[in-house]
Amino acid sequence: MNIQFLLKNTGMFERLGIMTLSSVLKAKGHKVKLTLTEEMEEEEIIKNVKHFKPNILAYSVMTGEHVYHIELNELVRNNYDCTLSVFGGPHPTYSPEMIEKNYVDAICRGEGEVYFLEIIEKLEKGEDFYGTKNFWFKKKDGAIVKNAMGTLVENLDTAPPPDRALMYEADKALRARGTKLFMATRGCPYQCTYCFNHAYNALTKGKGEMIRSRSVDSMIQEIKEVKENYFMDMVNIDDDIFLLKPKGWLEEFAKKYPKEIGLPLYCNVRPETVNETTGYLLRKMNCTHVAMGIECGNNEVATKLLKRATKNEKIIEAAEIFHKYKIKVITLNLVGMPVEDPLKIDLETLDFNLKIKPDFAWSSILYPYPGTELGEMASRHGFFDADFNKVQISNKSESNMNLGDKKTNLQINNLHKLMGVIVQFPFLRPFTKFLISLPLTGFYHYIY
Repeated sequence: MNIQFLLKNTGMFERLGIMTLSSVLKAKGHKVKLTLTEEMEEEEIIKNVKHFKPNILAYSVMTGEHVYHIELNELVRNNYDCTLSVFGGPHPTYSPEMIEKNYVDAICRGEGEVYFLEIIEKLEKGEDFYGTKNFWFKKKDGAIVKNAMGTLVENLDTAPPPDRALMYEADKALRARGTKLFMATRGCPYQCTYCFNHAYNALTKGKGEMIRSRSVDSMIQEIKEVKENYFMDMVNIDDDIFLLKPKGWLEEFAKKYPKEIGLPLYCNVRPETVNETTGYLLRKMNCTHVAMGIECGNNEVATKLLKRATKNEKIIEAAEIFHKYKIKVITLNLVGMPVEDPLKIDLETLDFNLKIKPDFAWSSILYPYPGTELGEMASRHGFFDADFNKVQISNKSESNMNLGDKKTNLQINNLHKLMGVIVQFPFLRPFTKFLISLPLTGFYHYIY
């Protein structure tokens, strides 16, 4: 069968969900195509679809991308008749009610590589597919079929490696970029209220092990193949928390990776997982950069609101270990908290970054996402109107929450753009309140 993924753009990172689905489908003899639509006229999109003649139109979307892709699907379906339009990814997982939208025939909640393939194969045989786990369906008469969650993929080594040829053929700029993205682990045990993991763990409870890791040899082999076939000067293993691995995994990887790959490594860490041993192993792996979540410099807000029970003292200790091993630290910070005095809290986060001296302080605006505890709390307490269609993707320009008067919202949005600059150039700190009060958001966004 022919399966065509339509995607506005990659956002300049490998969409591993689409790539994994493609590799699984191709291994069973199906044809898969990815079309990026952002720079195409409507007539060109329709012509492209009609030329490939897909049986299935597929979309993998995050909240913030969903409105565009629902409208894109409606455009295509008004001009092309296929068997199903299927949506997967984070947004349908946590907002499954999108099944009610026009021409949305099916949505996948959670992992799709096993059950999406099951649908394709049943369609090919003319069999009934409406009982497929992880999926909700809308029948021709409008009736909604809501299936239970299936089991999680137990062995991540069984699937073929993600289909990079599909992704890089569609996005030549992504192919040319030296940093290539990989994943070794699925799952996260932490309960951060702003993140999807706590909601996903509840959704899949009892369906398998929460945290699953690929073998070291599987990871090394995939990275080696990418290195041989594409330009790559840095490896980004984008696990939620790279250091959460089975016993002995990090030691084995630290032994094999430098010999067989040797490229600089970039990964995500959480302060609690950082100690002298893990710091040494990261350095041994040739890990040159880590992204470490701080989120908020105020311990009370971080603990009670965000449920990040990480004391600032532990964050300082982790940063010192990275400085010792000459590993560059990129801190991940959130501004725009749904609290009584959000600007005061954000300035505490700024000052905490100045204290630990990261190589770069990345800042994001806190967005309330569907299905998350924080999203529900922000709506309940009047900070957010629960209209998730407002949510943007990638470099958010302004908060979609009501954080006070216009002046406060302006200051928070400006601080978001300037935090990294101020941490880089501490002499600007005394002028921060003045700078963020200026109506220069457009200029600050350019700097950002």
